[in-house]
Amino acid sequence: MLSLFFSSSVFAQSGTIKGTLKDAATQEAIIGGTVRLDGTTLGTQTDVDGTFRLERVPAGTYQVIISSVGYQTTPLPGIAVEAGKATVINTSVKSDSKALDEVVVRGVRRTNTEVSVITEIRQASVVVSGVSSEQIVKSQDRDAAEVVRRIPGVTIIDNRFIQVRGLSERYNTVWLNDVTAPSSETDKKAFSFDIVPSALLDRVLVFKDPSPELPGDFAGGLVKVYLRKPSLDERSFTASYVSGYRDGTTFGNFNTNKGSGADFAGFGAFNRNLPGNFPVLNSASSAAQRDASAHDLSNAFGIKTMTAMPDVRFNASYLDNIKLGETQIGSLTSLSYTNAFSRFNIARNVYDADGQRTDFLNDEQATNNVRLGLIQNFSALLKNGTKLEFRNLFNQFGRNQITTRDNFSAGDNSLVRKAYALGYQGRTTYTGQLAGTHLFNNEKTTFDWVAGYGYSAKDEPDLRRVAYRAVKLADGSVGQEILTPAPGQVDVINAGRLYQKLNENVYTLNANGKHKLVGLGGRELELAAGTYLEYKKRDFTARAFGYSPTDATRFQTLKNLPLATVFAPENVGGTGFQLREDINSTYRYTASNEQEAVYASLNIPITPSLKLLTGARFERNVQVINTGVNGAPVNQTVTTNYLLPSANLSYNFTETSLLRACYGRSLNRPEFRESAPFYYYDFDFNVLNYGSLYLNPTKPLQVATIDNFDLRYEWYPTPGEQMHLGVFYKNFTNPIENVVIPSTNLAYSFANAPSAYSYGVELDVRKSFNFLDDAFGTTGLKNITAVFNASLIKSQVNLGPGIVAWDSKRALQGQSPYVVNTGLYYQNESGSWQASALYNVFGPRILFAGSDQYPDVVEAPRHTIDLSLTKSLTKRVALNLGVQDLLNQRVTLLQDFNKDKKYQRDTDPALADYRRGTYTTIGVKIAL
Repeated sequence: MLSLFFSSSVFAQSGTIKGTLKDAATQEAIIGGTVRLDGTTLGTQTDVDGTFRLERVPAGTYQVIISSVGYQTTPLPGIAVEAGKATVINTSVKSDSKALDEVVVRGVRRTNTEVSVITEIRQASVVVSGVSSEQIVKSQDRDAAEVVRRIPGVTIIDNRFIQVRGLSERYNTVWLNDVTAPSSETDKKAFSFDIVPSALLDRVLVFKDPSPELPGDFAGGLVKVYLRKPSLDERSFTASYVSGYRDGTTFGNFNTNKGSGADFAGFGAFNRNLPGNFPVLNSASSAAQRDASAHDLSNAFGIKTMTAMPDVRFNASYLDNIKLGETQIGSLTSLSYTNAFSRFNIARNVYDADGQRTDFLNDEQATNNVRLGLIQNFSALLKNGTKLEFRNLFNQFGRNQITTRDNFSAGDNSLVRKAYALGYQGRTTYTGQLAGTHLFNNEKTTFDWVAGYGYSAKDEPDLRRVAYRAVKLADGSVGQEILTPAPGQVDVINAGRLYQKLNENVYTLNANGKHKLVGLGGRELELAAGTYLEYKKRDFTARAFGYSPTDATRFQTLKNLPLATVFAPENVGGTGFQLREDINSTYRYTASNEQEAVYASLNIPITPSLKLLTGARFERNVQVINTGVNGAPVNQTVTTNYLLPSANLSYNFTETSLLRACYGRSLNRPEFRESAPFYYYDFDFNVLNYGSLYLNPTKPLQVATIDNFDLRYEWYPTPGEQMHLGVFYKNFTNPIENVVIPSTNLAYSFANAPSAYSYGVELDVRKSFNFLDDAFGTTGLKNITAVFNASLIKSQVNLGPGIVAWDSKRALQGQSPYVVNTGLYYQNESGSWQASALYNVFGPRILFAGSDQYPDVVEAPRHTIDLSLTKSLTKRVALNLGVQDLLNQRVTLLQDFNKDKKYQRDTDPALADYRRGTYTTIGVKIAL
């Protein structure tokens, strides 16, 4: 079927023109040159290595016109094309001296087009998948999280965190511009992809197999995110404005609370922090000191209602370049801003061990997300071909979220409890790199390096959580009574305020050298070696406060007060509520991670068609955590040394098809948060989460090792088309799993399981419909491109006898048994109309592992369809309409009490259920 899809009988009447285009003086490949047939509409562009391929050319004799910016237009008459044969043109063009009087033009690789990304994947030595900014623009995805879910084998959790081949975020590593991306999460190894607007992306590549030059700490995939680059020959300004409407949110009532003037820019956390020099309220603090300190905290518990306005998204980018002597310097400045609202009505249920519902909860969750992003990148190209880059990304994210919860008894449908969670979260991310690429020995030797610094901060000040029980009042009506602990106690979950802050600094150096040399038989070998150095430092602090009654008599007059006034200044201090601090050594930890890695590899062309890349990587890692448990210090230092071999074999059947076979060993190290004993309460799911050292202060988590095997067939019929079909297998030793621990309340921690495995098959197809034009004699179908990718995955973890579980041989947490992405893209010949229709679905995946009394929590499959239409009104103005999540299917979390593993909405109890709402956008883009 695939062969029929990619072929047509009309091939018998047409031929192919292919070849290479180079600079006549330097013999460097010319990138982005145009090759067209005079008097026809047939043409193509050269790719990143100067090659081109023009297929389905009717038999005959043509004049080929070659042109490129800064070069003389060169006609090549008398080029004969024979049916079923390929005509080869390897030629060079001369610089245009008139153009060079004004500007020096050098070959600069364009990396953000669909053709260039396909070429990069094709030339890679390992299994890679990716997406270009050219495709991103067509999809109208808003941020990097929405972009990466279009990549084969990739899914997104919580609209932020990536999973590759069904493996959770802990098994994946993210690099930003070729260095480690800073993490902004306190509780997991993850890069939050939603902080990067899609307009700032150049391309995203997912490496799915180990290789000596890649970091060893991944099993699912290494995700390389590349931001937009400056141009050395372009001066332009673009701006876009998008307004969004979400069903169920926009123009509806929206809960909010007292904010600050900095909320609009995402900096609201700074105005919500504890006052400077706020004292520690321990047992030695006097009542007067506690009361004075309590009055220093504002009464920020009130909830008010506003109207949710349409979302706003704005982006502006400016490209410029100058020439200093014989050095070309390019600059890219980009500013992006987002202000978005969402309100979800979430139905939750609570079940006993027999699967009988005991309670049902109605949550109203109102979230306002603000994001401010800035990129300032510089690029310099020196006369000798050396390229220097200085890249900067700053992102500020603010989230104001209010959740109100009504808890009803399933027996008589009576209200038994009301709870509130009011919080603001600020995330700051900065990453900067200074990079260089140097060429020596007529480009036989290359050396590139990146020195990076990353900073991330997560500031969650004044997370307020309050709960009331429903009571019958004297007049017989139903009222509420606040849940507070006994006098002098702290209950941060039901009547408390929590302040959390994380700061992380990352220093990196990545250096790589390659040298081409002639081996036996005159074949060109490539020897590579390099090093990667990283030092990461993290500081985490949390302070927890709670309100408790002082005087029993006064409490009777306060306990029924509403949320807005119950902790008002007049009710705190004296005989009212007292503010106490939970003094716990687990609320603070410092950690560092030092890594030194070196590698060497050899790329060997065994025959003209068979190539082998083999080598090894050595990684030394030292992780240090300093904290405490129950007042006793806990200081852990773990040093590990690993040698990671790998081999990648590729065989080219033809110029357009090849087979890859890969093996490599990789690692999965424990993260700071998985070890640190700090525990936190998850309000949404009513569970506690502990670091492993809280339960076993002297037993650190072990490093997991993974053996990875891949086999993939690749076919590239034309420069813009591809078909990949592959299988993979992964074997895990000591995988780190999130497991249930024995407790009166549901609680999780981390532990090593004995073993696990994962295997699957992946298909990725990108195909133009031009073959249908040939078959039916039409002209418009060539403007349609189809994209299809799918993954089928099977995994199993053997938890062993020491871990309590609903299923001791369940699937890996977060793994979907299938993922499907497909889409149609249309662009007319003038480019004035663009349209896309995209579809995505993933299979059921475990979000939370269960215990012997509590089934796994599984997210049910959900189908999504996204539509986009763009019309260029003029050469400088374009209008866009988009619809995301057209089907608006329910987000459902199920529990498989009957253990049939079918995960069906009709038969399995739902732990949570809600709709996100169809999202409609209208936008305008201006280019100057």
